[in-house]
Amino acid sequence: MEYHKKADLKVECIASNEDLEFFGVSLDDVLERTEAGMHFLRRVKELCGQTQKVEWTNTAYTLNITMLPDERISFEFSECIEDYVISLKHSMAMADEQTLGPLREFIEALENADESEARSLVAHFEKNTREMSH
Repeated sequence: MEYHKKADLKVECIASNEDLEFFGVSLDDVLERTEAGMHFLRRVKELCGQTQKVEWTNTAYTLNITMLPDERISFEFSECIEDYVISLKHSMAMADEQTLGPLREFIEALENADESEARSLVAHFEKNTREMSH
């Protein structure tokens, strides 16, 4: 696997099919978020942090998976607020009318906040989201 640090809290891992086989997972495991796929993603994020000297905050986590032309796969792990906002904006397409207004307000609050305040807002949002899903 190849690792590339893109920002303080953003690392890309490029994996081949052989790399996936080494971990005993398929791309379907990853995309379908099976137990094996989730274990793989956690382990790769950990390896990204170790190899690229990134101290993950475990707040504002996003993952972009891109198929590369040479049949390799890019896993871009990020905890950058900007990437989190982009992800939220993408999720607006799936939001119902009841969710859209509060989501817009949250995005605006994040865009107007400094880094520390934005991380605090995201941490609070993620905590509430986890509590609501249990």
